[in-house]
Amino acid sequence: MTATGDAILVVGGYGTIGRTVCNELANSVSEGVIAAGRSPEKAHRFADTIAGVNARTLDVNEESFDESLAGVGTVVMCLDAADATFARSCFERGIDYVDISPDDSLLRDIETADGIARKNGSTAVLSVGLSPGMTNLFVSDAAAELDTVDRADITLLLGLGEAFGPDTIKWTVEDAFGRFSVQNSEQSISVTGLTEPRMVRIPEWGRRRAYRANLADQQVLARTTDIPTVESRLCYDSRVVTRYLAALHRTGLFQPVVSMLGVNIIVKLADTLPVGSDESVIKTAVRGSKNGRLSRIEQWVRGPDQARATALVAVQVTSELVGSSQPAGVLHIQELFDSSPFVETLLEGNYEVGRTQQQSRVS
Repeated sequence: MTATGDAILVVGGYGTIGRTVCNELANSVSEGVIAAGRSPEKAHRFADTIAGVNARTLDVNEESFDESLAGVGTVVMCLDAADATFARSCFERGIDYVDISPDDSLLRDIETADGIARKNGSTAVLSVGLSPGMTNLFVSDAAAELDTVDRADITLLLGLGEAFGPDTIKWTVEDAFGRFSVQNSEQSISVTGLTEPRMVRIPEWGRRRAYRANLADQQVLARTTDIPTVESRLCYDSRVVTRYLAALHRTGLFQPVVSMLGVNIIVKLADTLPVGSDESVIKTAVRGSKNGRLSRIEQWVRGPDQARATALVAVQVTSELVGSSQPAGVLHIQELFDSSPFVETLLEGNYEVGRTQQQSRVS
């Protein structure tokens, strides 16, 4: 089966990330762009502000998508779905699919539909954004340069002044700091968020203590590469907030505080009372050997508005799908692309991208 049209449907198109995706696509592709969401009023109000963008009502929890997917060739998913039902519906219709979700349980669910995507000629690209996304690309590219790879460490610094969308805040509170599995020395081990701090030197932010967090890039890379140890950690621009959250967890008060306030209240507070910087940083460090010498390759992206950076990466992926033929199936970003076009896109978007490589003799 092939897709019924060429339009690009942006689900959550009037949301924090979707707005930028729609705007950038309208300026860069010839295909029609459709901003879709549950609220027809919000969709039409937003679409009326950008030439080349139309509106459509879509609820990813509905039972039938025949009408909402009519004429669509590519879907860009800018919100978290409960499961892979909508993605499977896209694959059944031969529609290409781009997903920015940071939820590994959802990514795993979508991976199970690989056979449907292959059968119908759909290309699905997961892990699209900064983390997961650019982190996957940086780690994969660095690993390809080395003769052997011992481990990959990923760090995400979040600015508390960032205007995060509600899905991101809910994910941080509900999922990022729970118990989860990671790969260590080729074995799966269970760890807990906000534990096992590691000191990391972050560009322009100095040495920071970052803690375990349930970031999808570490699980995705464990499944799709041969790197024996992959670990992701998170910290905030405020050392005080980072340490306070870790202390709450250490004393057993983190979950009681979340339960007392409620996730919806936390989302509203985070949205209405932003404090701190609006800058975020991702950093990867891959350690191994090359030509008999120990080697460490570090790469990073830093700049304001993580949501905009995620949108720019999603637009680049979408443009690659629309502009060329890609293999069918469910793939993660690093399985299809290298980092080069995305680095260029972020640089053009005024983000700072850096890289260092250190080598030393084997003792």
